[in-house]
Amino acid sequence: MSVGQNTLDWLRTDLFQVDAAWSEETARGFRWWPHRQAQTLEVIGREARPDGAPAALVLVRTELLRDLDLDEEVLAVLQAVTLRTAGMAGPVYDSDRRTLDLCTLVRVYADIDGWMRRLIGLAAMLQIRDADRGAAAIAEAVGAAPARSGHPERGARAEPDALIAEALLRLDAEGRAASRWPGDELARFAEVYLDQSPALSGSGDATGFTVEFPHGKRASSLCEVATDQTHPWYGNGLALRQRFPVSVTSDVEGRHLALELNARALSQTPMGYGFGSFGYQDGALAFQAFFPNPAYRSGLVTNLYLSCAERARMLSVLLTGVDWTEASFDPERASVSG
Repeated sequence: MSVGQNTLDWLRTDLFQVDAAWSEETARGFRWWPHRQAQTLEVIGREARPDGAPAALVLVRTELLRDLDLDEEVLAVLQAVTLRTAGMAGPVYDSDRRTLDLCTLVRVYADIDGWMRRLIGLAAMLQIRDADRGAAAIAEAVGAAPARSGHPERGARAEPDALIAEALLRLDAEGRAASRWPGDELARFAEVYLDQSPALSGSGDATGFTVEFPHGKRASSLCEVATDQTHPWYGNGLALRQRFPVSVTSDVEGRHLALELNARALSQTPMGYGFGSFGYQDGALAFQAFFPNPAYRSGLVTNLYLSCAERARMLSVLLTGVDWTEASFDPERASVSG
């Protein structure tokens, strides 16, 4: 069995224990109705590492809004909501269908499937939570409709899946506890990783770290990770934010760019781990994510850091046409914002 199918089977059978009466097969996976919005989990492609190890691209997509038309005011509202509440998914707009879905896209290898599948499952759980609790309010704010649907044969599901409802209550409770990321682990990470490439410069302590990566010919992008910031919905955990210099003519263009990057990175080809969302704020492109307490595992912060580095390199190429070389890590270019 392929690593992608193995991941989907575990999510479907072991984690969510999906009721066959409220699910259907798709060409690349399955769709199910945990409550009023459909969630689709599929393997949308396959890749290989430089060493030849196969990888599967696992996509989780949850319906959020329909009948949505983007104008300047709607873009501004969506960006404000995204920047404030970004977690382990991001909004992806389909102009043909006029829909907005929450999406997470992750590259899964056999040697990381054991722990990555749990992160994917948590991301899928949070998508269910956010769509079920937030769709109506967001739809009203932007003049759209909640993307509610029902099983093609059984119709709408009147009550939420009991296992999911119980799991979400546990998530709420765990969010009220202190951040699970140990301060000594973060401090050790900063000592080991932030004085060598791919970092231009960096510093950290028991609450998190800040690091700069090369961007373009002479600029840098900023990455910040912190455990002392509380998410408005998920409580405590680990917050991640990256900022990238970008040349746009207006805030509207910047917000469109953020949505275009979400469509690319969260539903087509990952840029690092596809947990989080792009946005545009204060003249810069941002990528933001939040990992609630249940996401913690020893060593995950290192994986997240390397994922951020991959995203920074890909955006340097995409936005400026400049890839990283040995010369990119000249320390004199750190803190250059242009």
